[in-house]
Amino acid sequence: RVIISAQVDKFKNNVNSAKQSIKDFVKEGTKDFGALTDEFSKYGDASKKILATTAGAIVGVGTALLGLSASTAEYREGQAKLITSFESAGQSAESAKQTYNDLYRVLGDSDTAVEASAHLAQLGLTQQELSEYTTTLQGVYATFGDSLPLEGLTEAINPTVNLGEVQGTLADALEWSGISVDTFNAQLANCNTEAEREQLIRSTLNGMYSEASALYEKNNAQVLAQNEANRKMTDAMARLGEAVAPVNTMLTELGAEILADLTPYIEDFAENYLPTIKSVLKDVGERIGVAITWIADNWEFLTTLGAVI
Repeated sequence: RVIISAQVDKFKNNVNSAKQSIKDFVKEGTKDFGALTDEFSKYGDASKKILATTAGAIVGVGTALLGLSASTAEYREGQAKLITSFESAGQSAESAKQTYNDLYRVLGDSDTAVEASAHLAQLGLTQQELSEYTTTLQGVYATFGDSLPLEGLTEAINPTVNLGEVQGTLADALEWSGISVDTFNAQLANCNTEAEREQLIRSTLNGMYSEASALYEKNNAQVLAQNEANRKMTDAMARLGEAVAPVNTMLTELGAEILADLTPYIEDFAENYLPTIKSVLKDVGERIGVAITWIADNWEFLTTLGAVI
């Protein structure tokens, strides 16, 4: 019995020792696993932040791209009209673009540059002749600024060529530089064709304003460069806006189809269920009102009852 008891005690001691070893192993393992989990958690948090930032950036870029279609629509429409006016006059889209670029470089205003370019298109000139006009117009702008609008001057040239008499703002461009309108009309009368009258106008204006144009080119180089940079940026954004325009159109059409599909259900709900809901809410409201009124009328009783309880 003593031997058996000693063996049992020894067995218990071994079991207890084994249990303690297991506890120590689990404790250390848990500590290490916890540290490892913390490390993975750090990486996980960082990954979440990276993914969230990336997703936000993607959504922002997508929204901006789709917005370009709408924000550049007016500019693209103006350019399309300008190209149409040049092609209708037998000239190229390249001539339209070059004329516009030259005028925008001076004016820094898209609408005015488009309008003035479209007027010049009606003269049916070569690119070299158009360049002479844009150089002249730079000199006019350098001399008089907005007091002699370039779109008004280019508009006046066409009827002057057709009628053989000075029209509109062209009279100001001549007289403000010392040339009598009567004298110029006499020179126009000596021309035999519209082409000769146009050449007289172009050479006269160029003679008066080419020097001012050269000085403006020299003294305002930074302004001209900035206008040119702005024009390039606007043009690049417009091309991108045109590229994503079909996506905008698709989304708009999809939205219209979804709304069209939902409309019958909304109409049915409004017609068949909304009156019932309104009636129930009205009834509930009336009941709540009655309850509040009763509480207000019996407040003293309720207070006394509460004190007793």
